[in-house]
Amino acid sequence: MVTTIAAEPDEKTSQTTSRPAVRGTRRVRAAADEDTTSGARFFLPKPGTNGSTPELGREVANEGEARVEALKLGVTYYSVQEWRPVADFGGRNPELKREAVTRKAAG
Repeated sequence: MVTTIAAEPDEKTSQTTSRPAVRGTRRVRAAADEDTTSGARFFLPKPGTNGSTPELGREVANEGEARVEALKLGVTYYSVQEWRPVADFGGRNPELKREAVTRKAAG
């Protein structure tokens, strides 16, 4: 006959760890953050340019189209963002902010 003796649970292992269920907070980026690309316009270079100075040629509808066309032509493409300066006098210290300029598609 085999007798099995159960060991008493160790105090350290029987306690549950009480970690707070709070996750790290994520900062929601404002639309005017530095790395935003909304409102960007995409251009291929002018034909015959050497690339030492950016010269904008034909505008394309989106970045995907710019990538494909640039690959076909063996050139680079340009991304341009347009901003409008806005003065904010609402707080104690005046601030100079920016606002993205959006253009309606011609059609």
